[in-house]
Amino acid sequence: MTVLEIALPNLVKDGALVTEALETLVPPFVVNLQKGGVKNGLRGFFETQDGKDIRDQYREVLLLEWPSVQHFKDFIASPPFVQFADKLKEKYLAGPPELKMLSVDGEVSQLYGGEPILEYIAVKPNDASEESVKKLLQQLQSSIGDLGTSKVAFGGSVNLDVQEIAILSVYASEAEHEAAKTSASRQQLLATLKSAATVTSLVGHVKKEIPIVQ
Repeated sequence: MTVLEIALPNLVKDGALVTEALETLVPPFVVNLQKGGVKNGLRGFFETQDGKDIRDQYREVLLLEWPSVQHFKDFIASPPFVQFADKLKEKYLAGPPELKMLSVDGEVSQLYGGEPILEYIAVKPNDASEESVKKLLQQLQSSIGDLGTSKVAFGGSVNLDVQEIAILSVYASEAEHEAAKTSASRQQLLATLKSAATVTSLVGHVKKEIPIVQ
C-alpha cells in the first residue's frame, strides 16, 4: 500500500501575503518534509474547478508520498512542523486546511515525473458505506485507463469521517490535458461516477519539490 497526502491549505485571499509565505516559510518547510520521510512531493496552485477560473482564490495543493501513515503522524507532531503551523496561523491562513490521506494500491512514481499539469478529481459517493466505496474503487480499477492518460493513480481516503475517492493524474501540457478531456471514454467514465457520486475536477500547475534538487 502507498500512502498519499493531498494537503489543501486555506490561504488568505491576498496575493502579497501568499507570496510572502511562499518566499519565507515554504522553503524550510519543504526541507523538513524531506527530513520527515516524504519520498516525493508536488506543490502548486489549482487554477480551475470544473472549468471555472479560481486563480484569485489561491487554492494551493501539496501532493506528498509518505512511507506510512505513522511517518505523517510523527511529522505533524514534530517541533519544526508545529512552529511552521503557528507561523502560518499568524496571518497567512483564512481557516483550517483540508488534509486527505489516501491508500493507493500500486505504483505512484508516474505522478512525479515532472509533468506540470495536475488534475485532482474528488469523488464523494452518494452512499459512503464501505461496501459502496469498495464497489466504486473496483469499477475504477477496471476502467481507469479510460481517463486518457497512463500517469494516473487513485485511492480511498483513510482519515475522513465520510470516505472519499481521489483520482490524480498529470499531463505534460494543457493541450495534452484538453485532448484527454474530449475523449468519449473519459466522458463515459465520469458520467458513470457522477451517477453514484458528487464529482469535482480541480486542475492546476505544479512543480516537483521533493526530492530536493541540490
